[in-house]
Amino acid sequence: MTDQGVASSLAAGTATRWCDPPATLALGEGDVHVWRVRLDAIGWPLEQLTGSLSPDELQRASTFAFATDRRRFIARRGVLRLLLAGYVDLAPGALEFFYAPAGKPELAIPGGTGVGFNCSHSQGLALYAFARGRRVGIDVEAIRHLSEAEEIARQCFSTRERSALALLPPGCLEEAVIRAWTRKEAYAKAVGDGLTRPLDGIEVSVAPTQSPTLERIDGDPALAARWSLHALSPGAGYVAALVVEGHGGAGCWVGQRTSAANSASIPSLRDSSMRWSALQM
Repeated sequence: MTDQGVASSLAAGTATRWCDPPATLALGEGDVHVWRVRLDAIGWPLEQLTGSLSPDELQRASTFAFATDRRRFIARRGVLRLLLAGYVDLAPGALEFFYAPAGKPELAIPGGTGVGFNCSHSQGLALYAFARGRRVGIDVEAIRHLSEAEEIARQCFSTRERSALALLPPGCLEEAVIRAWTRKEAYAKAVGDGLTRPLDGIEVSVAPTQSPTLERIDGDPALAARWSLHALSPGAGYVAALVVEGHGGAGCWVGQRTSAANSASIPSLRDSSMRWSALQM
């Protein structure tokens, strides 16, 4: 598949191609990189990843009642530090974060780095998005039975969106609500609002036959047009969405991580099964 083919797949919300990463992590102005991480992969160097965590992250890890949840937390926070360290040329354990009022984390580095990031996880899968000079948000959800789908639609979807949902064939509502939720949440995370923002004011395409689209923000199509929305296919049983500030011209790399990595250095990530793909947004 060519780069253009990859771009078309994202635009249509079909299968995302994951292939080999570049030799180094270089995030140019306007670039966006997305990583997929299997948190339950055998062989994660949990001791090394744990050693890079801050005291508050270690405290959070200790609150999980189940070992699986604790391991997943350590892996996803440790990998976040590992990847960020590669982009800003610092040791993973030296990174410090501050949190915006709605809880979005940012790097606490004097003078800033220009590197923004966002991450999401569902069960044993995590996605990470990194961008330079652009705000970015990402969300992933496991496809599952959603008995409260109609209630979620009433509370979090606009009148137009609910009308579109009502036209779907029987049995399609639950997955459509989950897909639309990832799109709404990705935008809310990109702007730093998270779940503090009423989601019915973030209008997105909901029908499976529609291209993924951010349609209106608080009723205004012009506000929505300032952002790019991409549907990602992170793996069987999952759906995801990426929202990026602006359009066109920026290279986007999509990568996956399926087995253990050596947290000592970024280049060693290439020794494991890393995959990426380049595309134009």
